[in-house]
Amino acid sequence: MTDVTFPREATDITPDWLSQILGATVASVSSEQIGIGVGLLGRLYRLTLEGTGVPSSVILKLPTLDVGARSNVVAPLRFYEKEIAFYKEAAGRTPLQTASVYHAEFDDASGDFILLLEDLVERRMEDQIAGCPIKDAETAIDALALMHAHWWNSDGFPAWLPQYSDQPYPLVIAGMYQQALPRALEVFGDHISPRFRDFAERYPSLVPWFMENLSVPPFTLCHGDFRLDNLFFGTDASHPDLTVVDWQICFKGRGAYDVAYFISQSLRTDVRREHETRLKQRYLDALAARGITYDDFELDYAKTVTYCFIYAVVSAGQIEITNERMRELVLSILDRAVVAIEDVKGLELLPS
Repeated sequence: MTDVTFPREATDITPDWLSQILGATVASVSSEQIGIGVGLLGRLYRLTLEGTGVPSSVILKLPTLDVGARSNVVAPLRFYEKEIAFYKEAAGRTPLQTASVYHAEFDDASGDFILLLEDLVERRMEDQIAGCPIKDAETAIDALALMHAHWWNSDGFPAWLPQYSDQPYPLVIAGMYQQALPRALEVFGDHISPRFRDFAERYPSLVPWFMENLSVPPFTLCHGDFRLDNLFFGTDASHPDLTVVDWQICFKGRGAYDVAYFISQSLRTDVRREHETRLKQRYLDALAARGITYDDFELDYAKTVTYCFIYAVVSAGQIEITNERMRELVLSILDRAVVAIEDVKGLELLPS
């Protein structure tokens, strides 16, 4: 496979290559990197096109340049291979709206991938740090219930779709956390109680327990990274209410994972506390309307909220703290996670 047929960089994308992919004449193309700092495991570019019968712009997604992340996390967990497989084999079977795909390819030899996606620039995004507006949260919960119900106890899960209890997931996730923890404690160690510091230091040994608890039937398709930065809301009648991107972390597991991750990570604490019970019931009612009863939802929800402490640690351990604004950002992620864990009494659920 040559670079002519498999571009490795945005600068490798030529009008001829795009013309072949799009089945139309592209006269010129220019690129601009976007979404810097939003995701850690990939690079995004907006390609602006001129030509006949072509979109004015498309989104190009390429691998991260972080060699360590690729070798220690991406490759063993097959993130790139899995996202390409999702777009090729599962997106069309999933009622949750995804960006249209012009091209999706994974190179087994190098582990590189290339995704050419619909540009959702006309849709609305919200700032995850500022928090999700409640009306948007309702839209997101409705979309999750629709997807989860569709895949509930399915006999058609793709063979490549993992459970989190499958190795090497527990091993890699615990290792990623452990690598980030020392720097995270330097950033926010004096902002957490001794009880939560003990939890932070014990966390790697708990990862297998979390994984096993989130990997028992009934299963559904979980997005895995269902947070505000990956959600695009419609702005006119021609748009779906919600379009969701970034399917690298999708897995087969308990539906409460996506719900708890979204509510605890994407809503401000005051908004979450005011609306959490109603949003959870909205999800359960939507499942019930489709004939599904989820008996262990509250327990799954609390366990997932507690598991999500990992995002505070990984954020603090990987984000470069260059100014006070960045420090405030990391501390806000920590505070949101800790308070949510306290509210669900998550530490009381842990094995002794």
